[in-house]
Amino acid sequence: MIKSKVDYPYQVNQWKEVGGTMAGYCKEKEISYQTFMYHASRMKKKETAAVQKPNSFIRIDVPEKNTSCIEYHFTNGSYFVFPVGCSVQMIKALIG
Repeated sequence: MIKSKVDYPYQVNQWKEVGGTMAGYCKEKEISYQTFMYHASRMKKKETAAVQKPNSFIRIDVPEKNTSCIEYHFTNGSYFVFPVGCSVQMIKALIG
């Protein structure tokens, strides 16, 4: 017996309009549930891909780093940032 060709994209759109479950729709129309799910999944992926901008960049503005400061880095990764006008005594008191 020759199987008739099913237009799955059309059937998926019909199912969306009618509503109900996929299984119920497939049983009513006597079409393969697994194949119907496959085509519905592919169509959903294409729809969501069309909504998103593929390979687009987002601009992030980074404020300029203030170079008029003194940075003291410790070996454990922590650090202090002091303004240029900070006194040596204050730095010694904080660093110890």
